[in-house]
Amino acid sequence: MIVYLDGQYVDGREARVSIWDGGFLYGDGIYTTLRVYGGRPLDLPAHAARLVRHGAAIDLAVPVDEPALEAIIAGLVERNRWHGRDGRVRITVTRGGDPDRPLPLDRLDTLTPTVLVTLAPLPPDLAAWQADGIGALCLPEGYARGNLPEIKTINGITTLLAQRKAAAAGCAEALLTGPDGVLLEGSLSNLFLVREGAVATPAAAEGAFLAGRTRERVLGLCRELGIPAGEAVLRCADLAGADEVFVASSVREILPVVRIDGLAVGDGRPGAVTRRLQEGYRRKIAAAGPW
Repeated sequence: MIVYLDGQYVDGREARVSIWDGGFLYGDGIYTTLRVYGGRPLDLPAHAARLVRHGAAIDLAVPVDEPALEAIIAGLVERNRWHGRDGRVRITVTRGGDPDRPLPLDRLDTLTPTVLVTLAPLPPDLAAWQADGIGALCLPEGYARGNLPEIKTINGITTLLAQRKAAAAGCAEALLTGPDGVLLEGSLSNLFLVREGAVATPAAAEGAFLAGRTRERVLGLCRELGIPAGEAVLRCADLAGADEVFVASSVREILPVVRIDGLAVGDGRPGAVTRRLQEGYRRKIAAAGPW
């Protein structure tokens, strides 16, 4: 697979990052992921803008703007012969580094950030997950994102451990919680519950987790379809009383959750509200123009 690294397209097996890079040493960096449909990225302006905002939050100037990223992704599609195919793009920007300053605390603008953009296939089971639903594991507080959870930093060890724990239990997602069992998000997604036809998603007002772009899309789609929806303080106990549960992300779209901790959600099949949102989401994707 060909990747983009600091101005060059190179074989991913040959790509190298300095051992002094702040991303490697300290997790000092940010990233975003987005879906490619038919070789074209969806919603790149919003992802590029968020990358800049999150970079500013950690005093990291993103050296590529939206037009440059669009050209880079087009270059990856061309070089990897990805025309007409769906996929996953990840844009990673790290601090860079200087061997004379292995722990830079000031003059950060003198460091050259590292920019890596990769293109990868979608999960092979994605279509089956969307059709039949997935299992999820609800994890205790220690697996939630660490400091600055509202920023998409590359400090991902806790969520990586959560994903591994879920995979070991035969689940495709882990549900992360905060104090007192408050539900936050999935390790790769945002979380939604359906009760009596209304959609609820964990409240993000206090910045306890990353309220993703697809979460925003789903709430907007609910408004368009006349489905009651809003934020609420939700706890693990609410999962047992939910008629439906689903998760959503840019890459995986909307996935029904049909089992949590081995127990069926509702009747154990994707529910009507989830199906309606899946269909509405796909219509939006298929429609011409930005969304």
